[in-house]
Amino acid sequence: MINTLQEKAAQGAKRAAWATMGTVLLCVGIAFLTTAAWMVLSTLQDTLFAALVIGFVYTGLGGIAVALGASSNRPPKKSATPLAPPARKDDTFERMAAAFLTGFQSAKDYRR
Repeated sequence: MINTLQEKAAQGAKRAAWATMGTVLLCVGIAFLTTAAWMVLSTLQDTLFAALVIGFVYTGLGGIAVALGASSNRPPKKSATPLAPPARKDDTFERMAAAFLTGFQSAKDYRR
């Protein structure tokens, strides 16, 4: 049971690291693209026009992202993991661990 938890924690940490690296690289790319768009737009028109266009693009994309994040019409998924069998009466630690994991799984299912 502990090994499974350690493996899941390691998997979660690896996914979080990749997501963080991806986010950093996306931010750097967006910064370069914004600079390039500013240079092109300020060459075609003045700097006020460039600021307006880039501001509207970011505001529109942000509004779309907020709308997508707010609309979650998916039904909650059922838990695929079975509940732990009841522990023996004399093993208090095992009962506490099973209760903790059951509550943790319930909270995880509730968020979905």
